Amino acid sequence: MFEGERSLKSWVIESISSSLNQVVDPKLLSTIGREHLKVKNCALSILQVGLECSAELPNERLHMKEVVTKLKKIKVKLSRDMQRVR
Repeated sequence: MFEGERSLKSWVIESISSSLNQVVDPKLLSTIGREHLKVKNCALSILQVGLECSAELPNERLHMKEVVTKLKKIKVKLSRDMQRVR
């Protein structure tokens, strides 16, 4: 699947812009209506954190404290958004 210059990171980057279902378990994205958009945005945010953690140069990668902070913010935002939808 990852031949030549293609890597897991490049595949995720390509899939984010084209088909999120290739990267994220479709069961996680099986919500409908406005909930679907909220869950999709959450998944995109988490994938973005993953991409930031896999930067080529070590000094460009996030520190774990930053990762935890970002993931907690994503969780809070999703919880808040889901409560608004219902």
